[in-house]
Amino acid sequence: MPTTPPAFLILDDALEHAGRGAALTLDGEEGRHAAKVARIGVGEQILLTDAAGRQVLAEVTAARKEALDLHLLAEPSAPDRRTPRLTLVQALATGGRDEQAVESATELGVDRVVPWQAERSVAVWRGEKQRKGRAKWENTVRAAVKQCRRPGIPRVDEPVSTRQLVDEVRRCTEAGSLVLVLHEQESVGLMSLADELRAMGRRSAADAASACVGAAVQIIVLVGPEGGIADGELAQLREAGARSVLLGPEVLRSSTAGPAAIAVLSALIGRWG
Repeated sequence: MPTTPPAFLILDDALEHAGRGAALTLDGEEGRHAAKVARIGVGEQILLTDAAGRQVLAEVTAARKEALDLHLLAEPSAPDRRTPRLTLVQALATGGRDEQAVESATELGVDRVVPWQAERSVAVWRGEKQRKGRAKWENTVRAAVKQCRRPGIPRVDEPVSTRQLVDEVRRCTEAGSLVLVLHEQESVGLMSLADELRAMGRRSAADAASACVGAAVQIIVLVGPEGGIADGELAQLREAGARSVLLGPEVLRSSTAGPAAIAVLSALIGRWG
């Protein structure tokens, strides 16, 4: 039975300028892990993925102490152009639940993650804790990308306050993006938007096929903290153009709601199936 090659990340634009037969060096943190921890040896194959979504198989030609020399076995695939792009705005949560959400959402296809310092977030990122928190989310994303071998590395934005989030929601909805706030007391179900979402997926696919140039349309999913989204925050988000929806009859944890929504959206807009 064939084995699946281990995956590693290219964190610069090296694949953009490389072709079949090109020589490449995997160094830095990824190279150290491949050489010292995974102990990848000469003759083994690995899968390379960069932030834009290019992927290619490579063979190891030399294994050094903290780096691998590689030979590309094919042309790198084209960058990932899937639209509409999926963004998860995840409120900071305790107990690692926000990191669980980021991990699962990455595996399920999210393209961008935004940490949200919501009014009811118990966890607070300030100063050095903010830098470390964002770095931890970035590491979570990268590990999930390698685990599931998906194209592209989702971007983790700087954390936003509710005021900043409301401003972004207004800008995005005015540009044609759809912003959905998951709320357990809403009567309008996410599946009631199924036809609209399918049409959005078809339009985006047609634009991509015709190389239509323009601002990328997004579907942005907002998930509140353990205590829920404050009434004032919800009112501001709605006023800015967001639509609140009920994901399903069960009340999901903050670690589960976002990934579940990303999975539903992936099916409805045509990424799956």
